[in-house]
Amino acid sequence: MKLYVKRFLVILTGVIAMLGITTFTSTKVDAAAKVSPISMVTTTTMYSKQMHLDWNYDVYLPAGYNPKSNKRYPVLYMMHGLYGNHRNLLERFNSQQMLDGSMKRNNRKAIVVFIDGFNSFYINQKDGLKVESAIMKDMIPKINSTYKVSKSRSDHAVGGISMGGYAAARLSLKYSNYFSKAIMVSPSVWYSLPKDNLIRKNMHAFTDGKTNWSDKVYDSLFPTKYINKDTKPVKFYVETTSGDTTVPIKNVNRFVKTLKKDKFSVKYVKDTGDNHNWTYWTKATPKAYEWLMQEF
Repeated sequence: MKLYVKRFLVILTGVIAMLGITTFTSTKVDAAAKVSPISMVTTTTMYSKQMHLDWNYDVYLPAGYNPKSNKRYPVLYMMHGLYGNHRNLLERFNSQQMLDGSMKRNNRKAIVVFIDGFNSFYINQKDGLKVESAIMKDMIPKINSTYKVSKSRSDHAVGGISMGGYAAARLSLKYSNYFSKAIMVSPSVWYSLPKDNLIRKNMHAFTDGKTNWSDKVYDSLFPTKYINKDTKPVKFYVETTSGDTTVPIKNVNRFVKTLKKDKFSVKYVKDTGDNHNWTYWTKATPKAYEWLMQEF
């Protein structure tokens, strides 16, 4: 009987490897202990001192990743949009497959971290979650100590869709001493949001303690507010569609124009016939990954 059980386990392990099924772990040793011929996505948890909670995230390790070698890898921190979580970009579309293809085509490998940002816009909310501080002070040090991350600024990138795209713009400019590249798909870079907009009425990230959405708070945190003489050069990939009814393209046009005016390198892709949804993001995100692998 024991022999049959052992044989079953061996067969099951082989099937899992062939299918590239996501593995789940919560320890540093398990997360990066073996060399795999295929990429792996590990779901795990860390305690965030900044947010005072157990924080879930995913890590993509490229095929051939070896925790015992001296080789170090570029890193990309990817962020989801409103109402999402750290699994969105792996389940709503297959980021693992997209990354596999892009890395193979460009002969470049990288570590990718999928962050859970709740509905925070990845900022430090007044009387709420300090997600920005958690990323910079908790997550990045954790990833650096657990995985073989390159120490070079040129190998550090941040990216996201919608709310995550807004965050990628903001974090890359505010922390340009760490990030050198940013990818943004349908970034939520509104210059003004109508009073009756449901996001404005229901979200509390930009609260001032009196109203749930304060224009004063929102404007003070807008990504381009961090552009100054000390901001280091950042390369941007921005993609959106003219049919976006959630973040009208005029907002993204204005944002990109400001970046270019301040001499930032920007590849701007404007699509047509789509909207602010997963159908569009499934088509747009692979191009963002492709651009980044070419830039690493």
